[in-house]
Amino acid sequence: MNDYFEGTVKQLLRRSEILLGNIQSGLPPEFHLLEQLCRQKLTDVMKDLHVLIENPQMQQPQSQPLRLRKYRRLVESLDLLETCAVPALARAQKSDGFLYRLVQQIRSEINYPLLPPAVSPFSQNYFYIIEDFNLIFVPFSEGNFLLHLPDIYHELAHPLVWEKGYPAIKPYQISLIESLDEVRSWLHEELEKHQRGRGPYGYEFYLRQWIRSWEDWGVEFYCDLFATFTLGPAFAWSHLHLCAARGGNPFEIPLLSVTTHPADDARMETILNGLSMIGFSREAARIEEEWEQLTKASGFSPEPEYKICFPRRILKLLSEKALMGVQAMQCRIASGQTSALVHNTLNQAWDEFWRDPKGYMVKEGKLVEGLRKQLSGSQ
Repeated sequence: MNDYFEGTVKQLLRRSEILLGNIQSGLPPEFHLLEQLCRQKLTDVMKDLHVLIENPQMQQPQSQPLRLRKYRRLVESLDLLETCAVPALARAQKSDGFLYRLVQQIRSEINYPLLPPAVSPFSQNYFYIIEDFNLIFVPFSEGNFLLHLPDIYHELAHPLVWEKGYPAIKPYQISLIESLDEVRSWLHEELEKHQRGRGPYGYEFYLRQWIRSWEDWGVEFYCDLFATFTLGPAFAWSHLHLCAARGGNPFEIPLLSVTTHPADDARMETILNGLSMIGFSREAARIEEEWEQLTKASGFSPEPEYKICFPRRILKLLSEKALMGVQAMQCRIASGQTSALVHNTLNQAWDEFWRDPKGYMVKEGKLVEGLRKQLSGSQ
């Protein structure tokens, strides 16, 4: 294996050098932290690669399993840099800065307690954020439209969960921990009941999958609720919009595996709970009507296990606890009296859509133009 590692590690070192060479200087300010992070990560990867071929201990037969594991982890790190972070930097010069200014404005409007992530319009899979680089990806043309932009609020909530050492976000994290403790307690009670033979055959296995899945589901619910509380109805409409365009079975639950995202219907119920809690009961009722029509058109209906997996009292509990967490961070909670540039534009966009769906595109163009002008003028 020594000859193999000697050759392939040198190739990876060259690959790292090429990536470093593709990180240009003079990038827009919003990419400075990402640039610094990428340079440091590439430097660290190169140091670790040198260890694999220069450390005599790594060349011993008994060290080959460890060497292989380290090698694979370094390849994984390099892949993430090459496919996500470095391309975002390479394309940063072509960015018009709109998405950055948008996120900065959102941060100001809602009193977001962290530095905002960088944003790259080169997503290949809708909206998502990469923790290692604190980098949000959105589709290439998204800056020309408004109906999906509320999902940025959801992505902004993820760092509130994973960042460490920031006292301002502790209440939100503690709230999530307390909610997940409640969920675990409920699920383990259900598990014990079924182990005593008081439940349908097979549910014990399902419950074990749900216990594992709820760790990720809790985070997604909380991110949805953060977006709901800080933006209002526009986020609920964007969830409906996403599910109509890209969704599958809105009542899907894992029976034989673990999933990272909860069922879309459970997410919508939680979002609507949140809307009602902050004074948007009328809007929540309207959205619920449209949601019921969409789920009916999808041709799916909930299985008996669905209500066991997502009981209403648990979904309501999440909404209540999350609201307390967001309030404790002193983030702005949306209301009918909220007046702020991005908040108003995104909510108005959905109002205009439902007022005249056929003529919406013309109105959206004007709203986007106005938003861009005002954001440019505010910098």
